[in-house]
Amino acid sequence: MSMFREENGRRHRSSTASGILLFALLSGCATGGAKAPASELVSSGWSDPAALAPAGSFDAYVAAVTTELRVHRVPFDPSKAEAELASVAPFRMPPHPRCGPGKPRGIAILVHGLSDTAFAMRDLANSLARQCFEARALLLPGHGTRPADLMVVDENDWVRHVQAAVLQARRDNDVVVVAGFSLGAALAVTVAAEAPGSVDAVIGVSPAYRISSSLLARQARWLGVFRPWLDSGPREEFARYEAMPARGIASTMALLDRMNARVRAQGGVQVPWMVVQSEDDEVIDVTGNRRFFASKADDPRSVFLNYVSEPTGDRADERVTWLPAADPGSRVAGLSHLALHIAPENPHYGLEGAYRNCGSAPFREESEVQVCRQAEQVWYGTGRQSPPPGEAGARATFNPHYPDLERRIGGFLAEIDGRHADRSASLQEGTGLGSHAQSSTRRR
Repeated sequence: MSMFREENGRRHRSSTASGILLFALLSGCATGGAKAPASELVSSGWSDPAALAPAGSFDAYVAAVTTELRVHRVPFDPSKAEAELASVAPFRMPPHPRCGPGKPRGIAILVHGLSDTAFAMRDLANSLARQCFEARALLLPGHGTRPADLMVVDENDWVRHVQAAVLQARRDNDVVVVAGFSLGAALAVTVAAEAPGSVDAVIGVSPAYRISSSLLARQARWLGVFRPWLDSGPREEFARYEAMPARGIASTMALLDRMNARVRAQGGVQVPWMVVQSEDDEVIDVTGNRRFFASKADDPRSVFLNYVSEPTGDRADERVTWLPAADPGSRVAGLSHLALHIAPENPHYGLEGAYRNCGSAPFREESEVQVCRQAEQVWYGTGRQSPPPGEAGARATFNPHYPDLERRIGGFLAEIDGRHADRSASLQEGTGLGSHAQSSTRRR
């Protein structure tokens, strides 16, 4: 995928490249000629997603899905299969010990994005646990096992999965919040609109309410008849799929149609709604998302956080807070679709993390990819930013401003249940959440 500014036409240097641009962005980056192992391209798991939906207890759900993963998952590194499985599986995180004994302030359901896993929601789970919520991260049907399993599920399976988790949480607590990333954000709004009163607030991070290449994405349903795989490249890391079947994109677009219909029927999003996006995001339609919020956010407690690396004149809605995206101290030029919900300390995606997203052909010259992989340090950004002359560039996979984002999430939640505002503020001070991530070097 292209990481930094290029000459006109270079990003679309082949018909194949233009055809898979959106899908490459959604899954992180696309690969060129290499194909995923055959085992990844043949469906095996998630044949009965309804049987694996949350039901009796969340711990039982975690155990059932973990069994599914153990049977059907194709590991990225076979020597680390069990560690990978534990990382991508759904999980439950109790409130921080400093919240004290007693019932959690609420339950937060966390929903990952397309091709992703529960691992992506770890940092948000930690943040919500520090807000005295119990965090429950889901693994959507078709995910975590092998890319071909996205061919045996659809948007209805995803909605039912989240609905079951909300129903289960509602039995356990009076306050239920649904927080989602990308596809998960659209699922959160859909479920809240379809069952008024079941969800007390929704949070959308890098939300796929509107897609920047929606016309292309809408071709996926018929295109899948002739080309089932829009990208069949091998994975570059354990936590996400790289290959993407046409059905996965078609199901996403069907979900957005369903979300829009339900929100229109309700007359808007009736619950407190927090949206967090980056103006640098190349996947979502950031202007369309702001318009969607402006016209559909009915609750006065709703807030919109918009990170921006360059000045923009579109600041008409007073509910939109504009925040700086760049952070030279962390070598961050801008924030990509994958970055906002990841803390700098994340062991995989963070500043000192094990993984660096350097992209690949046909969206980037092989020489640029190799420079990125071999450099001791890189600058992080998107296809719209350029690193300083002579520096290597990678796609941003973390948010250097994450501590501030966590505080703002805390403020939003305090508006929902003000009784806990003082305790949450005290906890944040005690855990040092206000400190800014320090820049440091990294050697690979």
